Amino acid sequence: MLQNLMNKTDITTQDSISCLIKSYQISNENGTKFEQSCTVCMESKPFEDFEMHYSSDCIHPNRTICDSCMYEYVRNNWNSGSDIQCPECSIPLSHITIKLILLKYDDNTLYERYTQFELNRALEQNSEFVWCAYGCGSGQLNEGATMNNTIQCVNCHLLTCFTHKCPWHDGMTCEEYDMPRTDGQLHASQRWISVNTKECPKCHSHIEKNDGCDHMTCFKCKHEFCWECFASYSGIKRHGAYLHNRKCKHYPAMETRNIFKRIIDLF
Repeated sequence: MLQNLMNKTDITTQDSISCLIKSYQISNENGTKFEQSCTVCMESKPFEDFEMHYSSDCIHPNRTICDSCMYEYVRNNWNSGSDIQCPECSIPLSHITIKLILLKYDDNTLYERYTQFELNRALEQNSEFVWCAYGCGSGQLNEGATMNNTIQCVNCHLLTCFTHKCPWHDGMTCEEYDMPRTDGQLHASQRWISVNTKECPKCHSHIEKNDGCDHMTCFKCKHEFCWECFASYSGIKRHGAYLHNRKCKHYPAMETRNIFKRIIDLF
């Protein structure tokens, strides 16, 4: 049938069909199989690697990125602090979708980390939630929020200030803690701030990182940035983790950085 089709076409069309056959068709003992070239890694992969639409909400007609590159994309973006979007149509991928992608490659460890990260992110969006300021890894809900500023950790039993998200300032109310100090107190306070906090790159408020991921949201101006390199998450959300500073621990390794760049160049 294919030969009959080629006989009915002109030379140019025949050449095109021949190129298509060479690019997409391979033969083995079990018969004929077809391949497709991935637009990211540029390798020819079996059609099976492009068959499944990971999300029913995806609006692109056919996949052009193989399963392996999708896995690498998720593996390097799961802790970006925002929804992971389909690299082909920008539709947010659901938790179930991420699970399918990770478990297809038996990456149970990363899936467990991703699940915990998503749980922590959901908790942090609750205005009554607070992490223990002593870094024991425990967090809890404070019913009434700032109506009760002294929070005793259910794990280590130490006290955290709910308003300032720091160890409880013993002997001072929150109002007194915010007041100017004497020279000695000011020096000690500035030293503590320089060691334990960083400035928001937008409004320059001092922020203390108690636990969780390096995706920070300023409690004053709501600016989102990386704790390690101060890169803005507005760009990272759109273009991926390679927009971190090159010296940042979240900057992708060379082999995955090329994948990100190819994905971005496509869209």
